[in-house]
Amino acid sequence: MPRYREAVGLSGDAALVYEYTSSLSHDDEIYPYVVRILLAHTLHLARRGIIPREAACSTLRALLEALGKEPSEIMKPGYEDVFEALEDWLASRTGGASAYIWVGRSRNDHVSAALRLYAIDRITETLAWLLRARLRLIELAEKYHGVPILFHTHQQPSQLASLDCLLLAWEEALASAYKLLYNTLEFVNRSPLGASAGAGTLAPIDPEELAQLAGFSGVLGSSLYAAGSRLDVTAAALAAAALLTEASRIAGDLIMLSSPYVAAARIPDSHVATSSIMPHKRNPVTLEVLRARAARAAGLAAGLLAIQKGLPYGYNLDLQEANPLLYTLLRDAVESSRILVDLFSGLEFDVEKLRELAESYTAWGAELAELLALRSGRPLRETYREAASALRAGEAEKLLQGLGVASPLELASMRRTGCHAGLAVDEARERLARDQGLLDAIREHLEGARESLVKAAEEVAEECK
Repeated sequence: MPRYREAVGLSGDAALVYEYTSSLSHDDEIYPYVVRILLAHTLHLARRGIIPREAACSTLRALLEALGKEPSEIMKPGYEDVFEALEDWLASRTGGASAYIWVGRSRNDHVSAALRLYAIDRITETLAWLLRARLRLIELAEKYHGVPILFHTHQQPSQLASLDCLLLAWEEALASAYKLLYNTLEFVNRSPLGASAGAGTLAPIDPEELAQLAGFSGVLGSSLYAAGSRLDVTAAALAAAALLTEASRIAGDLIMLSSPYVAAARIPDSHVATSSIMPHKRNPVTLEVLRARAARAAGLAAGLLAIQKGLPYGYNLDLQEANPLLYTLLRDAVESSRILVDLFSGLEFDVEKLRELAESYTAWGAELAELLALRSGRPLRETYREAASALRAGEAEKLLQGLGVASPLELASMRRTGCHAGLAVDEARERLARDQGLLDAIREHLEGARESLVKAAEEVAEECK
């Protein structure tokens, strides 16, 4: 079968142009989703009597075969993209019967659909790992309940708190990232099928039914937006970048706490490497790579937005160049979340070292000033100066004891909000359970839709035997 450009009479040796504009080098990412979309499309055409039953039967058989193949078996060099390669392969497998299935669709709406299905799978994978990472943090918070730790502002000791408060701060950060990613599914999980090139199709297809077959939970209203925009999947990519950014801050904390200068945390041996010349080194390599991938994510996110900036509505091949950026961002979110689970599973803290550090710094000046103000009824600015004077004179603990508070730890435990010894994890566990339920529901829907599609396609394909 001739290539698309040859079919319309474009002349000249286009090998260089094909090499420059082809997306085959990264289309393997969406290959299984393209095949699934074609399965749904062909099955829908057959059900509505738009194409001959025999053509649908043989094409579905070939598509089911393609679903089990590696992308490289079909996407040979010389094609524009996965669609052109698949069309040629299907034609050879069906004796030309597959030529019927290209009605009622375009590469524009089909690549949009494939990208959405790809994003949905990467999002749900990330969510699953995030749930496990959050559970590990909650378990660590219970294990290290009430252990004193110094918090920092400007990388200087700021307040005396408890380790469980730090761990639950990380958990809540990941919970927010979870919610941010989950919420993008509302936009991503909508079908563009039926939009064709952008203005729709003459074929009497039912977008709602087609969306259900493909596994989407809804249908986009505007065909032009459906085929020519990447805003929805970009939102997911930006959420992934935000997750990686927050995860890199956790990495930064752990690199500091595990440094031999602090020695308050021990990263699992599996997450460190040594030097080729300095055998004493314990390099926190996974945390360093996570930090770098967060930086890369910021650049990729900027690239995604820059490619789309100012594009006129309708499909433009610029959007194809955005795809590898999307893939990398979403893959990095999955892999980094998985790394966090493994890291947290073996993470340990040195309780005695943390106590020693907590006692080495007078990081409770704010609480002392507040206690003086609350006990005496004086303005905080006045008691702030009194606390500062006591700290400079080395008499802060004496002043504290004069207020009936035995130690800085007791003072920290008197907080009415925020961090205090014995911070409950019940709220975190309840939040985790709710989020687990949300993920279970959507994964059940997606898995059911995939199985139903394949089963329905197999039933029609059986007619060929």
